[in-house]
Amino acid sequence: MKSLKENLWLWGQKPAGYDGAGYNLPKGNKMTPTEGLEFFDIQNLCRVKLSSEASNSFLHDQWISENASKICLSLVGAGGEVPKVDIEDILTLAKSDERIISAVMDDFISKKRMKAFTPEVLGGYIDRLHNSLSRPLELWSVLYERDFDITPVERARMFDLTTFWIWFGDNLSNYEKHFNRIRDIVDGGRIMLGIYMYDFGNGCPLSDDSMRRQLEFVEKKYEEGLIEGAILCSNVIADIGLSAVDITRNWIIGLK
Repeated sequence: MKSLKENLWLWGQKPAGYDGAGYNLPKGNKMTPTEGLEFFDIQNLCRVKLSSEASNSFLHDQWISENASKICLSLVGAGGEVPKVDIEDILTLAKSDERIISAVMDDFISKKRMKAFTPEVLGGYIDRLHNSLSRPLELWSVLYERDFDITPVERARMFDLTTFWIWFGDNLSNYEKHFNRIRDIVDGGRIMLGIYMYDFGNGCPLSDDSMRRQLEFVEKKYEEGLIEGAILCSNVIADIGLSAVDITRNWIIGLK
């Protein structure tokens, strides 16, 4: 079994991409996804577009790191709108770059996205990702504890892997309950946990105790074989003076 550190990913976003996004984050972020991988000393990159990048092509993307060992690209990026779907770019790049192993649908749950991405549409994307190349690519989803009551179970179970995130930091106190709920929703499906180093739901820093408990939970579930790894969010908040970032880096150093 690979170590948890080998199965850590970075949620790689455009530098300063959260400026003006309404989360009360300090400004000044300059760290790129490549620098983020080096900063956290990890190897795997989820390159996910923000809504401001929706029309940009991955074929000319400067934030896909040459240093990454494995890469996941966003089929649709952040936000609640229905952006340009990047399946053509992903298949084109993956044909010559075997590091690209998957695509991810960020912010999967919204009224507009649920209307657009029906089971039939999702099935078409999955078929193309699985069968267009000489090797299959996976399709991952992003689900949050905030969306349990509106999550379409049929569609949630179609994905090859679910990344699960706690949006509101105070919900980390009930992480076990939320984790069991997502396990029920995906019905034995594969799970990776998202690690926020900021409380985006409440627009404030995570307490040091909450950050440590979150990391301990992730490590415990990996050791129990219930998750495949975890994703750090992100380079965009890693260089703005948050203590949760230092706690996370020290935790990574201590991983076996």
